[in-house]
Amino acid sequence: MSTILIVDDEPNIRRMLGSLLRAEGFRTRETGTAKGALAEVMSEEPDAVLMDLYMPEETGLDVLPRIQQAAPDLPVVMMSGKASLSDAVRATKLGAFHFIEKPLSPESVLVTLRSALELRRARELNRALREELGEGEEMVGRSDRVEAVRALIGRVAGTGARVLVTGESGTGKELAASAIHRLSPRAGGPFVRVNCAAIPRDLVESELFGHERGSFTGATERRRGRFELASGGTLFLDEIGDLSLEAQAKLLRALEAGEIERVGGSEPIPVDVRVVAATNKDLRAEVAPASSARMSATPTSDPA
Repeated sequence: MSTILIVDDEPNIRRMLGSLLRAEGFRTRETGTAKGALAEVMSEEPDAVLMDLYMPEETGLDVLPRIQQAAPDLPVVMMSGKASLSDAVRATKLGAFHFIEKPLSPESVLVTLRSALELRRARELNRALREELGEGEEMVGRSDRVEAVRALIGRVAGTGARVLVTGESGTGKELAASAIHRLSPRAGGPFVRVNCAAIPRDLVESELFGHERGSFTGATERRRGRFELASGGTLFLDEIGDLSLEAQAKLLRALEAGEIERVGGSEPIPVDVRVVAATNKDLRAEVAPASSARMSATPTSDPA
C-alpha cells in the first residue's frame, strides 16, 4: 500500500484529498507547511508527495529542491490555483513530476499519482538491476591525474580503513566513493548514500541511527537508520563538513563503539559499517582557528 504525503496550508484541501486517496486504498500523511513537508520526508519517506505551491513562510518551490536532494526518486506533484505558466515551468525544471491546477479533479489527481508511482517503481527496479549486475557509474578519463586517482583508490579499497574524499563540487567525489566500495571486500554489501547537507539539524540522529515508534511527533513506525541499512557494506557521508558539532559528536561515538542506539531506544545495536566521507571544504583550515583558540587559552606554568 503506497503512502502519499499531502502538503497544503488549507485544512479543507487536506481533508478532501485524504478522503479521496484513502477511499482508493492509499495511506496518507498530512502537513500544512513547506518546512513540515521536508521534515516528513526526512522522518519517513513517503511514496509520493502532493504539494501546494503557495504556502505561508516558504513556498512549495522553495522546498522542492531540498526534497529532491534528500530523496531523488521521490515524485512530487505540485498543485495551485494561482500559479502562472512560468511557475509551472519552474516547478518542472526544479524536478516536480507534474503540475495540476485547482480546483482539483479527482480523476486528474488519481491518474497523475498512479503515473508518478509507476515511474518511482521503474527507477527503483532499474537501480536494483544495475546494482545486481555491478553496473554502477564509473570514473572516465585517461590523463595521468585520473590514473593516479584510480591507483590510489585501488590501494585504499582493500584496506578497510575509513576514507575522506576531498575536492571541489563536481569533481566526482561520489564516483570515487562508489569505486572504493566496488573494489573492496564489502562489494557484495549495500552502498548507502547520505547527503549530510540535506538533513535538517533536528533529524540528523533519526536519519543516521533510526528511531522507535512514538519517540517523537510523526514517528508512527519504527525506522532503521542509515547505519543499520549499510551494515555489512559501506556508508557514504557526502558533505560531511556540513554536519553540526553535536551531530559530529554522535557520529564519532558510533564509529568508536561500532554500535548505535535508535532515537527513543535503549538497546545498543551493533553495526559493521565502513564509512567513506566526502567534502568540498578545507577541514584543516576550518578547525585551525578553534585549535589555536584552545591552545592560547591553555594555562602554562612558569619555568622554575
